[in-house]
Amino acid sequence: MSNNCWGNISLFGRMWSFYGPWMSGCKGVLSLSISIIGRKESYQFSGLSFLNPKAFEVVLVQYLNDLYGHENWENEDSHIPRHHGPVDWLRHNHFPVPSASFKIYNQGEDFSDLALPDHLFVFPVTDQYFVEVCFVQEYFSRDAKGNVAFDTGPLQELQDNIFNSITLELGPETQAKVDKVKAEVGNMQLCEEFAPLKWPTNIYPPEPTEAPVMQKSLKAGC
Repeated sequence: MSNNCWGNISLFGRMWSFYGPWMSGCKGVLSLSISIIGRKESYQFSGLSFLNPKAFEVVLVQYLNDLYGHENWENEDSHIPRHHGPVDWLRHNHFPVPSASFKIYNQGEDFSDLALPDHLFVFPVTDQYFVEVCFVQEYFSRDAKGNVAFDTGPLQELQDNIFNSITLELGPETQAKVDKVKAEVGNMQLCEEFAPLKWPTNIYPPEPTEAPVMQKSLKAGC
């Protein structure tokens, strides 16, 4: 993280190892972590509710910039970020709050060298906190050309089954807040498309006026 503005509480962590035939060893690992993310009290976004889909998009941009966007390679490659995303952005409508899944790739010193993505699923649960579900698939068996040398289907199947089992039921107080936001903004879905952010932020800093202007325009709807 590029600053100390954010806090998180880890709710759950688990890792599954996948083995090949007898004596062939571990072929891959699926890791899962679930956390509650929020801004520390002195850094909270004044007047914004994460339950508002447009406000939550602002929050996500800031969070991803702070978590991934500040890391870059060194010397003559300092303009190359160490991460790339969001990629494969997909908004969901099966939750009572705005939600989306996407990937953030680790990026090598070559722009085309993308690997080992974080598969993220995010959704707000209060005005100031959201849940981050993170899957990571690691592959240990590769051929001479670096290609994965085993069937990764079982890892993906387990990940899909876990993802599809996640549900959210709101309490009366939160449901009332969601209903109020929905009455004001109508569509509770996040944006249909979310292009990769321009990283690294220490080389290409976000527009300094962008967040405040967006926050001001959203206050009335929060």
